[in-house]
Amino acid sequence: MTHEQMFGKARWLGCDGVTRTPLLRASFDAPRVKSAQITICGLGYFRLYINGVPASDDLFVPVTSDYAPRDITVNGQPFDEVLRHRCYCLQYDVAQLLREGRNEIAVALGPGFFSEPTWSYDGFVSYGAVRVCYRVTWADEQGRAGEALSGSDARWKQGPVTRCEFFQGEQQDLRLSDPAWTTAPYADWNAVTLLEPLNTTYQLQDCPADRIIRTITPRLVQRFPNRCIYDAGENITGWVILRDDGQAGDEIRVDYSEEMSACGALAESYMHHQYLRAISGGKGDIFHAQFTWNGFRYFSVTGAATPLSVAVIHSDLPVSSAFHSSSAVLNWLYDAYIRTQLDNLHGGIPSDCPHIERRGYTGDGQLTCETTMLTLDCRTMMRKWLRDIMDCQDERSGHVQYTAPYTRCGGGPGGWGCAIIVVPYVYYRQYGDSAPLREMYPGMGQYIEYLRNHSEDGLVVSDRPGEWCLGDWSCPGGTKLPAPFVNTYFLIRSLDQLMAIESILGLPADARWPEYRAEAVASLCAHYYDESTGDFAGNVQGANAFALDIALGDARTLENLVAHYDALGGYDTGIFGTEIVTRVLLEKGEAATAYRLLTSENPASIAGWMKAGATTLWEYWPGDIQRSLNHPMFGAVTKELFHAALGIRQASGSAGWKKTVISPSFTPWLSEASGHIQTPLGRLSVSYRTAEACVTLDVCVPQGMEADVQWGGKVYPLHAGENHLTL
Repeated sequence: MTHEQMFGKARWLGCDGVTRTPLLRASFDAPRVKSAQITICGLGYFRLYINGVPASDDLFVPVTSDYAPRDITVNGQPFDEVLRHRCYCLQYDVAQLLREGRNEIAVALGPGFFSEPTWSYDGFVSYGAVRVCYRVTWADEQGRAGEALSGSDARWKQGPVTRCEFFQGEQQDLRLSDPAWTTAPYADWNAVTLLEPLNTTYQLQDCPADRIIRTITPRLVQRFPNRCIYDAGENITGWVILRDDGQAGDEIRVDYSEEMSACGALAESYMHHQYLRAISGGKGDIFHAQFTWNGFRYFSVTGAATPLSVAVIHSDLPVSSAFHSSSAVLNWLYDAYIRTQLDNLHGGIPSDCPHIERRGYTGDGQLTCETTMLTLDCRTMMRKWLRDIMDCQDERSGHVQYTAPYTRCGGGPGGWGCAIIVVPYVYYRQYGDSAPLREMYPGMGQYIEYLRNHSEDGLVVSDRPGEWCLGDWSCPGGTKLPAPFVNTYFLIRSLDQLMAIESILGLPADARWPEYRAEAVASLCAHYYDESTGDFAGNVQGANAFALDIALGDARTLENLVAHYDALGGYDTGIFGTEIVTRVLLEKGEAATAYRLLTSENPASIAGWMKAGATTLWEYWPGDIQRSLNHPMFGAVTKELFHAALGIRQASGSAGWKKTVISPSFTPWLSEASGHIQTPLGRLSVSYRTAEACVTLDVCVPQGMEADVQWGGKVYPLHAGENHLTL
């Protein structure tokens, strides 16, 4: 939509261009209404009140996007790629909030991603100053329409949040806090500035906002003079809710960390500069951060304030799965992945970490998208992120950025940019919805051409000049797997998916794709295949699994892969290799090796995180360098708890779970397992117990799903409802 289609003649309102956390007020007259709604966008984030009542419990709205064009430099030169821009708006039903006569509207603004000067390799950039635009429309009891628009009659002043650094924290002056600010007189406030509409496409927000999901009572773990340290019990995202017990003018400090140091203080390397500072108002106010969240488990309070609770905040996406088994490690993996992924769902994007960067990396997102869709009710959020991926593709070269929405950062071509093919393909498989495939198909072909244009001798060897060109990431002890090998693998795999997408959409087969695939395969084999051993790239860090996943190699390739990991007894892989090795071993019938890797107690292992007391997944394996303790990317293997441990898989060619096969792989090592997923057709649940040579299996199949159990070379058809089998 255009600005006029969304807001009519309403105007964008700003303040002085410097203040980043203003309060705005306006009034309007309305009759007794039968229906009413407000369309509003406040950038970066806004909170809306009508007649002193919050219009919703939404937090951090609107969702993040590539809002509008902005000036960016790359290596000292203007960023010259042509991206698409959109800005999300909210609509709320306010009929119950309006009254006949005078009505008061109040908006609190914070910078968010829009106005925060965001770090980039070439400096700090933002989209502009904070602003708001709204349109209230109604119909009275006689059906007559009316409206109230944002305009020059509004006023603003500085609120109690006097400083907001979106990626770190806030400074608040509680002496400026006024519970009645949403309705009190405001004639002496400052006149607003009228701003021009953004050069963007406006769209109604169609995915859940962030909200307070639950609260935790923190535990006091250390007391120092004038400072106490508390434990929330788990690594979370959100804020601490405190009571101001000080005298007016006293200073209060809250600091956050993911870990404790050996001496009982907050571990500085895991604080990530996160804070909340307040000046006491001496009035016993309840306060917390307003326009940002923090990622932490531990926090310290310095000064006269009492922590009342910890609010867990993330996008309101219900957990739609469950898993439990006789393996403590696999149970921990499921719980830690769910917590980690939820901590990294804010503002309609799947982020890499919830504190340092908070960005929708296309590498992390494409790697975990199947697991996310399998375990969470995230369809509308993933549909929104697909638009972000489309928006961040250069319309001229076809280049896809490392993050969606775009902020300059590090990554690589294949493992990141191929999200434009991988994510909509997985989305189609999960939900049976081909609309994103059709919409994104032209861009997929563009990106394939981009990868070929950045190839030498048939291998993908570069990305945009001056940018990173990673292969795998976070390998223990450093990455030894050649980046051109990994990026060419992604080119080949994406070509396979692109040809499958053409068939799904009923499109004519493009003759370029099989030709490109043959060329890439020939180059990959010429550079990395050892005919004398059957290995690719020396079978280092999962290289043979990468090859097998795209139908390369021979029997020795698999034998050597299995022998390597049987001898090693744990992972030596990064974020991509870990998922690929585990999945390929299972697909090739090597469940014993896959199970040993998933439950290994080697230093680079899931059990290593568990033994370290982690409650979320880390960016690096235990024993390696560490930065963030809340990264979901290694959690991609969590899907195998459902595919292998419970045996839940879609049949070949199925989409939307219309045809399902139940065939557990881990029964020799699990005495019991149970769980469920939510499919478009309904809940599918599986549970089993093993005793000697007998397996008792219970499967509940939703209506409309064709399902069977495949066991011991036999097929057992299932019916809708409860099924009980003894195998």
